[in-house]
Amino acid sequence: MTRLLLFLLLFVVCLPGQTLRGLITGRTIPHAKVEVTSAETGRTRSVAASADGRFTVPSLAAGIYRISAEASGHQGLARDITLGVNQEIDIELPLPAGAGREEVEVRATASLLRPDSAAAGGWIAPHQVVDLPLDGRNYYELALLMPGVTLPAQGSAGSVRGNFAMNANGSREDGNLFLLDGVYNADPKLNGVGITSPVDGIREFEVGTANYDASFGRNAGAQVNVVLRSGGNQFHGAAYHFFRNAKLDARNFFAPAGEADPRYQRNQYGFALGGPIRRDRTFFFTDFEGRRLNEGLPRETNVPTALERTGDFSQSGLPFVIDPFTQSPFPGNRIPSFYLNPVGVNIANLYPLPNRAAAGRNFISAPILRDNSETADLRLDHALTARSELTGRYSISDRRLSEPFAGNAFAQFPGYGNVVPHRAQNAMIGHTHVFTPNLINELRLGFNRVAIAVNQENQSVDLNRQVGLPTFAQRPRQLGLSYISVLGYSPLGDEYNNPQASASNTYQLVNTSTWTRGRLLLKFGTDIRKFDQRAFRDVQSRGLINFVGFTGNALTELLLGIPAVTGGARLDNRQHLRGESYNFFTQANLRVREDLTLNFGVRYEFNSPPVDPQNRASLYNPATGGISMVGTDGLPRAGYASDRNNFGPRFGLAWSPGDRKTVLRGGYGIYFDQSALAPSEGLYFSAPHFDFRLFVTSQQFPLTLQNPFPDNFPMPTPASAFTFNSRMRTPYIQHFNLQVQRQLDRATVLEVGYVGAKGTRLLMARDINQAPPAATQFPMRPNLMFQDINELESRAASNYHSMQASLRRTLTGGVSLLASYTYGKSIDDASNFFPSAGDANFPQDSRDTRFERARSGFDVRQRFTAAAAWLIPCSHKAKARWLLAGWQLNGIAAMQTGRPFTVALPGEMDNSGTGRSSLGFGANDRANIVGDPGLANPGPGTWFNPAAFAFPTPGTFGNAGRNILDGPGLASVNLSVLKSFEVKDGTSLQFRAESFNALNRTNFNQPQNFLGAAGFGSITSAQNPRLVQLGIKLLF
Repeated sequence: MTRLLLFLLLFVVCLPGQTLRGLITGRTIPHAKVEVTSAETGRTRSVAASADGRFTVPSLAAGIYRISAEASGHQGLARDITLGVNQEIDIELPLPAGAGREEVEVRATASLLRPDSAAAGGWIAPHQVVDLPLDGRNYYELALLMPGVTLPAQGSAGSVRGNFAMNANGSREDGNLFLLDGVYNADPKLNGVGITSPVDGIREFEVGTANYDASFGRNAGAQVNVVLRSGGNQFHGAAYHFFRNAKLDARNFFAPAGEADPRYQRNQYGFALGGPIRRDRTFFFTDFEGRRLNEGLPRETNVPTALERTGDFSQSGLPFVIDPFTQSPFPGNRIPSFYLNPVGVNIANLYPLPNRAAAGRNFISAPILRDNSETADLRLDHALTARSELTGRYSISDRRLSEPFAGNAFAQFPGYGNVVPHRAQNAMIGHTHVFTPNLINELRLGFNRVAIAVNQENQSVDLNRQVGLPTFAQRPRQLGLSYISVLGYSPLGDEYNNPQASASNTYQLVNTSTWTRGRLLLKFGTDIRKFDQRAFRDVQSRGLINFVGFTGNALTELLLGIPAVTGGARLDNRQHLRGESYNFFTQANLRVREDLTLNFGVRYEFNSPPVDPQNRASLYNPATGGISMVGTDGLPRAGYASDRNNFGPRFGLAWSPGDRKTVLRGGYGIYFDQSALAPSEGLYFSAPHFDFRLFVTSQQFPLTLQNPFPDNFPMPTPASAFTFNSRMRTPYIQHFNLQVQRQLDRATVLEVGYVGAKGTRLLMARDINQAPPAATQFPMRPNLMFQDINELESRAASNYHSMQASLRRTLTGGVSLLASYTYGKSIDDASNFFPSAGDANFPQDSRDTRFERARSGFDVRQRFTAAAAWLIPCSHKAKARWLLAGWQLNGIAAMQTGRPFTVALPGEMDNSGTGRSSLGFGANDRANIVGDPGLANPGPGTWFNPAAFAFPTPGTFGNAGRNILDGPGLASVNLSVLKSFEVKDGTSLQFRAESFNALNRTNFNQPQNFLGAAGFGSITSAQNPRLVQLGIKLLF
């Protein structure tokens, strides 16, 4: 095996993607020498023309080039051929008849079509990256301009805390791969972006969404490749400062009436600088960006009134308040003071007092979110010889986030937020060697590290002790308050998944060779990765206490001190995971005729399942019916066996009939998906590392707030457990497309076609120890020794069909445009391993998952985007040009239909035990649909008809389907106006005014989807209103 690997290493996943193709005209001299020289760095590449004068120079960086041809003392020279990102240029280079060096005119045709590839996706031009108005200057948002790419489901695991996430052509958000200079740039825990470099450091930005060639892999969704700038023989750079202030912005729709606007202040500043260290030999590039954000977050919720905290519900509009001990109403709806539980009263008094009279939403606040970060890159390029080049880069990003709200399922008022430190580092060393004019090899070594923690803002305050609650864990890592749910009111307490921390290291070796011979371009190589993650995650370590309203009012139960359900986990959840990945590929592009190119390749991927190096993990073992340590009792170290059968073929063709202005492109491929690490943390969610228990009150053994977590409770539920299905296999997606491109003029291309995908063996979890539905609590589970046994399986499936269209105009005559439209539908059994807002991604009935088949939680039926730039022309006299010249208008527009959501129950009515999962897979039980949920004029007050849903009969599943309702759509326009003043030759000063959501349209978030919750059916939050940003930028 070692010899095989060494052999393969001699043969880039990410060599630059630009190509020059040419034909020497004027003289028929076979095997003429052709040289291509970069105007920026002076570096030269040489190739030999064929017998008929044709030549190809692949794998060039975008930039300006000089091209020369020489044979038998005759030499022709062409200057300033501009090669754009992902561009192929055809050149006719005359060779003069006379001896000596002569500059000639060439005919260079930049192909706007893609006549040699079946891949779907596209690229963003450099001027678009730096000039388009990007909220937060996050260039990854430009990927959303591609057809088939949509925003993720609201509240998805990958999009929390402002992180960028997306879904491409029906793939999951954790199915994308992010590359920086050709090496892995992601957080393997959730497969999200690792480092986002400053905008002014980006040279190339390309997104492959389907049917990309075999040199790309690891994940089956989009492949997002970012290439940083490098230095040249001239010093170039920029310095900038962008700032925002709430005084320039519109009010949020939910901002408190009559109060000052929520605070909003943002500053982004930085620089970029590149140039020579040694002319024509050694170059550097560096950049830095700092960000400071203070943002008020308006949030509405329901809290107890001052009277209700004393037990007086006479003004609350309730028909009656039941005494749970006598089953009779309290006189006047007032609870006698001697009935009140002091701990319950103390907890109720942790709520803020109402500050508005709105029913069900009587409290609103706008606490400050603080988000500060610094990011920097340093890149060095050195020419070792005329044929060998060495590149090194180091990138680092530090972020410190203080969030006042932990999430929609947790406290909706200040005091229980999180503090999140985050550091990402990425390094690359690359060596490119030209063995012969037709054989190029690139070796890259990559290192990627992501470290993140989520801590409670009140971690040193023992709120449990202050209100009189006992501490659940013996030595909790952080103090705070147990999670307390009071149906109809905001939850209390800290997020039950915290504290948590992880640090992952990924080591990568990538080697690719590119060989050309005549009409054939062949790439072959390998990509090897090893990863190591150390983490801990304190799930339910402070305990949870639920008041569900079995007396008719949950707040009454809190004041009386009689919870319905309590629970928690005692754990030692230190985690250490390791794994490795071996990928080998070959890809051939054959130009059969001038109008027909065939693409065919194959990629083999072996992804070892993550394991604990010390084998200290444990799982439920179906063979023994109990818990086993991994590596014992026939249980593999990872919980399941390795999948070694991952061969992914790729096929495609591109045909350009007739006038060569039309290209018919189509392809098919199998793409394997390396799952995020987070599901593998299930190795540590069984005893002895994780012991989760639930306690349910009864008349014989009632729970109390003085002892909500009784050690000697006569009927605690058994422990929970986690396991992997022994037949787990690598998920994969089959991509297929058929598209037509038509060049309308010299700068404009229209593309229309079909793009589809079919996902197989996708990950999902279910409870394999689910009890049959029953009218009474605690029905018999199949294995009486355990509560829920959550099993991770590769049994989910998906399909996606779409019509996609795009119109691209390159910057010509001062105008550029990129417009995309997608009409599609995505269906699956589960849209992620983790839940999102409105989609539990966990079956209501684990014994029969057929009823989970529905629209994906991220499904968007229609989406339109457009990005345009206009360099406003000026023909005025020189005296007025300083004022009238240099104006530029840029804009991004996006419109899409709403994403679906499920009407769910806050608890469970079927008594099967699946609605109280120990890992947070709650809210999977659904309501009964008893009427028409549609409204003629839905609005934020009532988005759907709440009377159309009811609680199911105890012991039955709800009949409402998954994701049957649509949330609000989105429409937004971002605009920017630029004015550049020329200071002197090569130096200019630019002033910018940018507006995000410039038309100030209110884009609502998803409605409250929990039946019986405060504000059920209404919307209580919205995305940002119009925001204005001003900036100044010096370019030289």
